[in-house]
Amino acid sequence: MTTFAETIVIDADPDTVWGVAGDVNIARWLPFIAEARSEGDARYCVAINGADLAERIVNHDPAARRYQYTIEKSPMPIEKILATISVEPAGQGSKVVWQTEVEPAELAEMFAPIYREGLENLKQIVETGQEAPAA
Repeated sequence: MTTFAETIVIDADPDTVWGVAGDVNIARWLPFIAEARSEGDARYCVAINGADLAERIVNHDPAARRYQYTIEKSPMPIEKILATISVEPAGQGSKVVWQTEVEPAELAEMFAPIYREGLENLKQIVETGQEAPAA
């Protein structure tokens, strides 16, 4: 299994950042996802290309400002995946880390730019208070 991470520093306190990043409606800040809804620990997403994803939130810990999820159904050839989004203090601001263990390893190259774009969008939303326009 391959592990990779994308990280960004945001000029806002961790609780403010977690208020956006910790919302399992990831479509709020991840441009790749057009729609997201959750039912209990299940999250259903529709990508901007129309692909359906079924995910499972395996751990959501607001006190630690961290949650983990796995993708259970996807058009991608995912054998195993466990992603963790966490928010931690970093000086006067926050550091957001999106770490993922994935198999096959080739998927890391596909996911990394999607995560990077999402984290940059998250930074914009938190620092400006403005949601990005819908795709």
